[in-house]
Amino acid sequence: MKNILMTCAAIAVSIGGAAIAEGDLSRANIIDVTVLLGSDDDGMFIRPSINTFVTGQAYRMVLTNTDDFKHELALNGIGERIFTRKIEASDAEGNLITEVKGAIREVEVGPHQTVEWFIVPVQTTDGPEEFSCELPGHRESGMHVEMEIN
Repeated sequence: MKNILMTCAAIAVSIGGAAIAEGDLSRANIIDVTVLLGSDDDGMFIRPSINTFVTGQAYRMVLTNTDDFKHELALNGIGERIFTRKIEASDAEGNLITEVKGAIREVEVGPHQTVEWFIVPVQTTDGPEEFSCELPGHRESGMHVEMEIN
């Protein structure tokens, strides 16, 4: 019986490949990525314009709205390739207001507010894919950028 269990375990590991990992990789060595949502004389923007992420790496996307009106960040099709650990919003003094967990594809950020979106990319892309602000007129005014997962 022991040999059967050992054989089954070996098959499971060979099929699953690197599915078994030591420790919790989603919480180790988090990389901060600042994403600005706003507008200027050239129109509306999401900056930086190109973002490259690595599968399995944990990131904290710090979304900061620099405008007097709301913006959002929608992952669009790339959302299927990203695991959201959580989203945190804090008040001006740094006190936690809310923490949201679960499958999230879009985050709206109020005027002059900051939200932290903790993600782990889980699947590569075949090239750059778009994420954008889907509020009426915002994407058309320049609020779209590319994201790639390697």
